[in-house]
Amino acid sequence: CLPANQERFADGRLATVQFHPSAQVVMTAGHDRSVSLFQVRNFSLCYVDGIRNPRIQSIYLEGFPIYKACFSVDGEQVIATGTHHKMFFVYDMMSGSIIPIERVRGVEERFLKSFEVSPDGSFMLLTGTSGYLHLLSMKTKELISTMKVNGRCTACAFTPDGSKVYSYSKEGEVFIWDVRSRKCLHKFEDEGSLEGKCIAVSKNNQYVACG
Repeated sequence: CLPANQERFADGRLATVQFHPSAQVVMTAGHDRSVSLFQVRNFSLCYVDGIRNPRIQSIYLEGFPIYKACFSVDGEQVIATGTHHKMFFVYDMMSGSIIPIERVRGVEERFLKSFEVSPDGSFMLLTGTSGYLHLLSMKTKELISTMKVNGRCTACAFTPDGSKVYSYSKEGEVFIWDVRSRKCLHKFEDEGSLEGKCIAVSKNNQYVACG
């Protein structure tokens, strides 16, 4: 298979590759400070035609190597965090505007890197340092509440219905949070974990994988 981004290769490490939630578009973003969108004209489970996937648009965020980029659930925005920044950007694809979120009131972090968007598109969860989890409104990008785990949080995942959050600490503890009340419902230890890195919840909400 040829590269989907054949029309514009990244000049640095790619941090994100993601398909649009509803359109035939693939996004790439990375350390070259750019977000690029490509039209996917010929797509199957194992084939993306790199020759006929024209670049739709690229945006450049000066001085902002991208750590993670993600489509909003409705596919109208791209949220991008940097490798060493306490701000983040929102690219509004409907208006074509790039909106810098310089500061979220109530969030005191040196860096904002990891984040998750809730499946219903209502919330954005920022993973801070020292175990802090900051729940933001996706609509306003304002802080709703902050939760805290023991140790340093390394990964988070919303349940498919968006009602709960699983957070995973570096020390191997898993915390289950109720999104509405922001209270910890339960916690357990991932026995045998040497260092927690990632976590995922199955679509039927019956299984959790972490390690």
